[in-house]
Amino acid sequence: MLLWGLSWSNAKILGQYHPPTTIMFWRFLFATLTLIPFLFIIKFDRYKLKSEFPKLLIASIIFCLYNFFYFKGTQLGYAGIGGVLVTTLMPIITTLLSIFLYKKRIQLNIKIGILIGLVSAILLLRIWKYNLNDLINSGNIYFILGAIFWSILTLLTHSITKMIPSLIYSVFLFSISTVIILFSTPKSLDINFFQSSLYFWIHFISISIGAMAFGTVAYFYATQKLGATLASSFTFLVPVSAIFFSIILLNEIPDIISTIGCITAVLSVFIINKRT
Repeated sequence: MLLWGLSWSNAKILGQYHPPTTIMFWRFLFATLTLIPFLFIIKFDRYKLKSEFPKLLIASIIFCLYNFFYFKGTQLGYAGIGGVLVTTLMPIITTLLSIFLYKKRIQLNIKIGILIGLVSAILLLRIWKYNLNDLINSGNIYFILGAIFWSILTLLTHSITKMIPSLIYSVFLFSISTVIILFSTPKSLDINFFQSSLYFWIHFISISIGAMAFGTVAYFYATQKLGATLASSFTFLVPVSAIFFSIILLNEIPDIISTIGCITAVLSVFIINKRT
């Protein structure tokens, strides 16, 4: 979650150098190359992988959409607020989808935690200040769409990783996503990418190998072991590091409402994971 928090500031900085799809292509490729050795280390059932491939393809498309909204949102809006808003909405939306799709019964502590998380999202979004045009122009609409697609991806991940190991799932998810971006936007294969500055590469390695190859894989593993609802609740911890790094790297100073919203979000994760 610490790496995810840092990644929002990374994304804001990278967006000043290249279009979202270019960053996405190279990010996916670098993460794939980092994880490929595990294909030869971890045993997995190829027949199960084949049976899960249609869902894996859908998950890859959703993963691409999330990443596009992620980079586009940070280009237009504040990285710190985006990191807080998206990761606060994720567990709320995931829980609501679980109830709607699977008729899942939710424990009281989870309901209370989600409600507190919703309050923090309202505070961070400041929904009372925006009309539709403000919402779109500020970049917040991309953050909201990103949260929705990531929540759907979390549920798909939980389903797929019942059949194949989460690390193997991650390798194929990243590699298929690389191919999707390459064929949908051929210009993303920009060789000038390698002429970027050292400052750019520091943030790119952080977001590709740190946040994605390790942070995202850890999240998928937690989803496999804990389930979609509990795993997604840990994203409530991202806001603290997202705001912290946005202060250090981008000089984005949060106001009192953002601070209260952040504290409330962290409180909710403890309540959700409290054993009853």
